[in-house]
Amino acid sequence: MYLSLNSLMWLLLFGGVTGLTAVTLLFYALSTSQNTNVPKWRARSTPTHLLVVLGSGGHTAEMFSMLRRMNFDPSKYTYRTYVVSSGDNFSAAKAVEFETEYLRHKSIDNPAESYTIVTVPRARRVHQSYLTAPFSTLNSFWACLLVLRGRHADQKPLPASMISPYPDTILTNGPATAVCIVLAARLLRLYNYIGGFFSSKDPSQKHGLESTHYQLRTVFIESWARVTTLSLSGKILLPFADRFLVQWPALEGLRAWKGMRKTEYVGMLVD
Repeated sequence: MYLSLNSLMWLLLFGGVTGLTAVTLLFYALSTSQNTNVPKWRARSTPTHLLVVLGSGGHTAEMFSMLRRMNFDPSKYTYRTYVVSSGDNFSAAKAVEFETEYLRHKSIDNPAESYTIVTVPRARRVHQSYLTAPFSTLNSFWACLLVLRGRHADQKPLPASMISPYPDTILTNGPATAVCIVLAARLLRLYNYIGGFFSSKDPSQKHGLESTHYQLRTVFIESWARVTTLSLSGKILLPFADRFLVQWPALEGLRAWKGMRKTEYVGMLVD
C-alpha cells in the first residue's frame, strides 16, 4: 500500500521536527551537564573509585608521569581501575609497576585488592580498514559500558565499602579507547538521569539517585605534544568531557560551541 503525497509530506515533517527536537535536547543536556557544579555531598572518609584509561605507548608514559607528579594519594583514591586495549602489554605492565613499586611506599592496607586491570577490544587497529572500523568500535564501546557498570569479565568484585559499581572519576589522555569510555559514561549518565523520573519517589532513595548522577565524571588531558591544535580524540571529546585540561597556552579557552565549558590551561603536567 503506497502512501499518498500528502501523507508522505506529513511523515517527513514529523520526522524532521522529532529529529530537530532530539538534537536540541541533546545539545541542551550536554551544555547543562558541563556547566553544573558537582555538589560536595561526599564525606572525606568515603571510598573513591578512580578509573584510568591507558592509551598505550607515549600516552601511557604521560599518564603515569602525571600521576607521579601530582603525588598520587591512594588513601584518597582508594580503588583504581586501569583500562587497557587488547594486545597492549606495555600499559598493563606499567600499571602493575606503578601499583607495586610506586604506591607500595604509600599507606595501603591490601595493595593487591586495591586495583584491577581490565582489557577491552581495540576500537581500531593500525592500518585497519575504515569499512570494518565501525564494527570494532561498537565492540569496544560495549566492552567499555560493561567496565563502567562493573560487569566486565576481567573485573574483580569491588570492595564492600563501594556504594556503586560506577567509578567516581574517569581520567584519560586518549586516544581511541578514551573516546569509547567517555561516550559510554555520558550514555550511562543520561540513562540514569531519565530513569530518575520514573523511579520510586521513596525519599530514602533520593540520595542514592543523586550520588549516581554525580559519578562517572570525566577529565580529559590533552597531550603535551599538542601545542597549537587539539588531537582527533580531543576534538571529538571536547563537548563531552566534564573537564578538558590543556598544557599549552595556545589551546586555552577553546570550546565546542557557545555555552559549553572551555578548555583549561593548567601548565605542564608531565615530568
